Amino acid sequence: MDLSEILKGTDALEQKSLLKEERISSLDLTQYYIDQIQAKNPTLNAVVHTMFAEGIESAETVDLNKGILSGLPFLMKDLHSVKGHPVTSGSRMLEGYVAPEDDEYVKRYKQAGLVFLGKTNTPEFGFLPTTDPDFLGPARNPWDTTRSAGGSSGGAAAAVAAGMIPFAHGSDGGGSIRIPASCCGLFGLKPSRGRNPYGTYMNDFGVTHALTRSVRDSAALLDVVKGKGNYEGYPSFTEDILYINEMYKQPRKLTIAVAPNWNNQVSITEDNRKALAETKQLLEELGHRVEEDTPVFDFEQFAKDFITVWIASGSVIIKHLAQLTNRTPLQSNLEPVSYDVFKQGERYSASEYEEARVRLNMTAKKMHAFHDKYDVLVTPTLNGLPAEIGSFDHQTNAKLDMLDTMMNYVSFTQMANATGQPAMSVPLYWNKQGLPIGVHFTGRLGEEDTLLQLARQLETKKPWINRYEDITV
Repeated sequence: MDLSEILKGTDALEQKSLLKEERISSLDLTQYYIDQIQAKNPTLNAVVHTMFAEGIESAETVDLNKGILSGLPFLMKDLHSVKGHPVTSGSRMLEGYVAPEDDEYVKRYKQAGLVFLGKTNTPEFGFLPTTDPDFLGPARNPWDTTRSAGGSSGGAAAAVAAGMIPFAHGSDGGGSIRIPASCCGLFGLKPSRGRNPYGTYMNDFGVTHALTRSVRDSAALLDVVKGKGNYEGYPSFTEDILYINEMYKQPRKLTIAVAPNWNNQVSITEDNRKALAETKQLLEELGHRVEEDTPVFDFEQFAKDFITVWIASGSVIIKHLAQLTNRTPLQSNLEPVSYDVFKQGERYSASEYEEARVRLNMTAKKMHAFHDKYDVLVTPTLNGLPAEIGSFDHQTNAKLDMLDTMMNYVSFTQMANATGQPAMSVPLYWNKQGLPIGVHFTGRLGEEDTLLQLARQLETKKPWINRYEDITV
């Protein structure tokens, strides 16, 4: 049985149909993806820890009636804890640390019957928009291995795009699902703050979801993890909605704003302009009302405030992770930019942090008010093409280097983390060199259904699933 032919052009849910029809078994599928990881990972370095024996055992015993995703192979990002397995967060400081228990997301994925095959590469502590950790080496983009797969969920994106796994877990504190989705030509949704369990750190900027080849795979994964975690002090959204059902509904006629460059405060490449122009035309053909309009705010001040909160929270993350291994954060066990995050964060005053946080909330209110008029805001995902491997190796000053990154490389994704809004990168454009360029869509808080419906409409009009056959890694 040639599984490569059977699985060509399929997404995860179609593979689940093959399991239900007994055309293949979960063990067949698991072994196929183990073979794919073994064949392609030496080139891409997407997977940094494997769980093959455990995965085979799970595949042999999984109950395929357990849920819509049961029996499908899956990868976790190496920022999250899987009991009995290493969790390095891409850092030498955590070398040798083994997770004593599953985190909440792992529990929910296991409850859904997913078969874990390993953990994916991430920059140190998930801090960068590219995945080039000194400790574990770079995750390479399967479309062009001289380029980054993006970050911080770069290993996950490379693995999914290259066909090493049907879909994979990701997390997003400033674009870390959507950036690699753009770099690798995938669909990447960041859910609303409060849709899924909260993180403890990063001022609740961070959310967790996935990198997928199709919109419906993302909807199905969201259904299995949505809902607040235990003992959280925040209300969550009502969870009587099934996104796998909502996604198939035709969206209402939407009023959509296209904002290419934050009122000329940042620059984008010609490829990104072409991607936006084609997307605008596509949206109009689908019957939506599209205008070029931009929320008015000071982007550079927003970037500085975001970085202040991010560095302060990042410093605490490093301090607490060091305590897990009874180590001290040092220049010898941290990358230069991470060490600078640790030291700068310790120097911030409470007043500096609070002033930045308050200004971010003021900007967030402006963004929410913008959505009184518009259902969806469309921007580029990145300012340009995926970065070349090593482009961020020179970074030593977190504040200055991050400001440069936000002004020139990734200017559009962090806003949704600050506001809590749902946002997604959709793979609607490939340039003449065959590199994917994602288009970014932001919706009203709590309206994942609107974004998923629109994404499904775009996917039907301009499908991308067969694009992955062009990857030759």
